[in-house]
Amino acid sequence: MDVRFEGIFTPTITPLDAKERVDELGFVRHLNRLIDSGVHGIYLLGSSGEFVSLTNAERQRAIEIAVNTIGGRVPIICGVMDSSTRRVIQNIEMAQELKVDAVASTPPYYYPSSSDDDIKTFYSTAAQSTDLPFVIYNIPMMVKTAIKPEIVRDLAVRHKNIVGIKDSSGDWTNFLKMFTYLGDDGRFSILIGSYTMAGAAITFGAEGAVISISNIDPKTSVQLYDAAKNRNFDEVQRLQARLLKLSKLYAYGAGVSCMKACMQILDICRDYTTSPLMPLNDGAKGELRKLLVEHGLV
Repeated sequence: MDVRFEGIFTPTITPLDAKERVDELGFVRHLNRLIDSGVHGIYLLGSSGEFVSLTNAERQRAIEIAVNTIGGRVPIICGVMDSSTRRVIQNIEMAQELKVDAVASTPPYYYPSSSDDDIKTFYSTAAQSTDLPFVIYNIPMMVKTAIKPEIVRDLAVRHKNIVGIKDSSGDWTNFLKMFTYLGDDGRFSILIGSYTMAGAAITFGAEGAVISISNIDPKTSVQLYDAAKNRNFDEVQRLQARLLKLSKLYAYGAGVSCMKACMQILDICRDYTTSPLMPLNDGAKGELRKLLVEHGLV
C-alpha cells in the first residue's frame, strides 16, 4: 500500500452550535486556516474532536464537511473509535463511503482489553474490514489499555494496510522501542501525540506528530516539524519552549473547553462543547486572551 503519513496532523476540534450540531461555517473557517498555515494533514474525530460525545449523525456531518472543504489538499485520517469491534467496523464503513484517506482507532473502550490477544484480534479484524490505510491509536490514559510496541510491530508485519501509529502515551521508552522495530519500515509512520515529545522524537526519526496545540498555533507546530527534520537543535529548543509556554492554555479547565475558548477569542467559532463539558467562565477566557496576546496570536 503506497502511503506514508508525515508532518503535523492537527487533531481538529469540531465546532458546534448551541444544540451540539456541527457549525459548518466555523468548521470550514478552521480547516482552511489550518491548511493555509501549512499543516500536512487533518486528524478528524479524535479526542480533541469530541468523537465520543457526538451523535452518529453529527459524526457523519463532520466527515462530510471536512472532506468537501479539504478537497484532497491534505490527507484526512478519521477516528473511528467506539466501544466494540462491530461498532468500530460500522464507523469504518461510513468513513470509507465518505472518502476519507485513512482511519484510526484505539482499542474499544469501556471494557478494557484484558490481554494482548484481545488487542491483536481487534486490530486484525478491523484492518481486514477495509482497504483503507489503518492507523493504530495508543492513548492508554483514556481507554485504559496500553498497546505494547511488540504488538504494534506484529500487527504492522501481518497487515499491509496497518501503516502507522499515533502514540499518545508520552512514554519515551515506548517510542524508542517502536522506532527500533519499525523505524526502517518505509511504509510505517510513527506519529507522536505529545507536543512535549514531538520535537525530540521527530529529530530522532519519527515521521511526524498529531498535537492538539496545533489547533491554536499551527504555524509554530509546522516550524517545529521543519526544524526537527533538519536537525536544527537550537531552533527545535526555541520552538518547543514557545509551545510549552502556550500550553498554559490547558490549565483553565477541560482541554476541549480551553481550546474552544481560544477558538472563540480568535474569532473562528463559538466555544460550545458537548454536554456535560462546559465552556469556560469569563475570568478564564480573560486569562486566555492575555496568553494569546503574549503569544502574538491576537
